[in-house]
Amino acid sequence: MLKWKSIKLDTFVQGEEEIKDVLAGMSGKNRVIKFLLADSETGCQVRVYRDADQIVDIDSVMLSIATTPAFRFTLPMDLSLSEGQLCKVGYYGLSAGATTPDIAIGYEEAD
Repeated sequence: MLKWKSIKLDTFVQGEEEIKDVLAGMSGKNRVIKFLLADSETGCQVRVYRDADQIVDIDSVMLSIATTPAFRFTLPMDLSLSEGQLCKVGYYGLSAGATTPDIAIGYEEAD
């Protein structure tokens, strides 16, 4: 079954990352992130990390051009989390932001 989790980030600052923990791997659970849903904000990169490995680093406006509504995009993923691994998501500010964007993940969980 697909589950969803969302977080609200602080206003992004030019030249800085705003990253938050979103999901951790657990003992006895196989968690796989299937989708990333993010606000399209001009002047920022969407970033996803699994522990110290950067998995996603893309301009948030690039994917919004081909989606509806134009202010959100959905990025298909297949990112597994083993026990003790942590997924973090957020934005890197290429310019100063004026909003507090949201990011959501869709994930599956099996015993």
